[in-house]
Amino acid sequence: MRIIRYVLHQSLWMAILCTFLFATVSFSQTKEIIAEGAYNMGDGETPMIAESRSVLQAKRTALEQAGTYVESYSKVKNFQLTEDEIKVIASGLIEVTILDKKRTIIGDGLNFWVKIKAVVQLEKMEEMAARVKEKSVVEDYKRIQEAYDKGQKEIEELKRQLAQAKGEKEKRRVEARLTKEERLFQADEWFEKGYNYSLNKEYDKAIEVFTNAIQLDPNYSKAYNNRGAAYYKKGQYDRATEDYTNAIQLDPNNSKAYNNRGVAYGRKGQYDRAIEDYNRAIQLDPNDGDAYYNRGNAYVRKGQYDRAIQDYSKAIQLNPNYAEAYNNRGFAYDRKGQYDRVIEDYSKAIQLNPNFAEAFNNRGVAYYKKGQYDRAIEDYSKAIQLNPNYAEAFNNRGNAYSKKGQYDRAILDFQKACDMGSEEGCRFLRNLERR
Repeated sequence: MRIIRYVLHQSLWMAILCTFLFATVSFSQTKEIIAEGAYNMGDGETPMIAESRSVLQAKRTALEQAGTYVESYSKVKNFQLTEDEIKVIASGLIEVTILDKKRTIIGDGLNFWVKIKAVVQLEKMEEMAARVKEKSVVEDYKRIQEAYDKGQKEIEELKRQLAQAKGEKEKRRVEARLTKEERLFQADEWFEKGYNYSLNKEYDKAIEVFTNAIQLDPNYSKAYNNRGAAYYKKGQYDRATEDYTNAIQLDPNNSKAYNNRGVAYGRKGQYDRAIEDYNRAIQLDPNDGDAYYNRGNAYVRKGQYDRAIQDYSKAIQLNPNYAEAYNNRGFAYDRKGQYDRVIEDYSKAIQLNPNFAEAFNNRGVAYYKKGQYDRAIEDYSKAIQLNPNYAEAFNNRGNAYSKKGQYDRAILDFQKACDMGSEEGCRFLRNLERR
């Protein structure tokens, strides 16, 4: 190989170097951030909680930097994320290690200082970006931060009251309130850990730490609600329903708990009870598109397609980017035989989410019913490309090939579906082989 040597001007070398470094940073899977935090402990506070507050301060500093990194990475990957969604993703992706900590006496109090290393792991970035589109995920993150801020303001006020307290009785009263606030702070810490475990689909760990939060604060409605969601993800619908019910008893205005309990009832086939809960959720929060969407699903299960279409349409009105609502409304239109509207809705769902395998499969079914077998096959193939284990799509494509007289291709598809455990695929395969 002949080597050609080039002599470049210094400024050009710098430009190339900067370009190389930018590319390296843009696609790196990890980012380390060093941050510091400090907290002044006053009378009535405990060292353990004061140190935790200094760590919280350091984490917030790290999260600001992590958010900037996540935002840059998301642009490279072309993720469409809001500012709040970026904060949530950063929170879910960082792993914190304490590097150093010190305690210094300042006047009559202690100053706690801590240095942390926050590692941003971007391996789950794409999955996390999809999850934050759920409205409740961002809302929960905001509530956590608001709880910390509110608690800190309360602590500062109590410290001021303690400094001005006259007599032992008043002093003990304020100290008791400080102790309570520290317990609530600990409960919020556990809640945040559970929230991040749930974001990362570590539901057993989430259940464990949500339980810790509840033990510290038995009136923590949101902890019951989120533990219920973790049980739901594990398929333990009875335990999920029990937790949602506790959340509602503690906070009758918790619309999310009503919505979530409705989903759990739906999973158990109790559609009337589910609809009752969705009705209450909508009454409490008329702008909750998820409650309309879920109620639409329940109406579909009951065969009430017109009512389902109304609810899906309302969910879409509240959230025009609701791909799942378009998909499910298409299904309801399908049951009414309105195939042009079906195709229109599935196409919109695909436009909003080009990786929506179910929408491709469903649109293929609509084309099949209209006798457009080539277009159906095209959609089934795309669904299979997105989800290679999509047995239903293999069955459907096999049927379309059969309609076109391409029996060898149909047999291959039915065989794949049968191998995946599809009884329908096995039955179709036997019927074709008899020909």
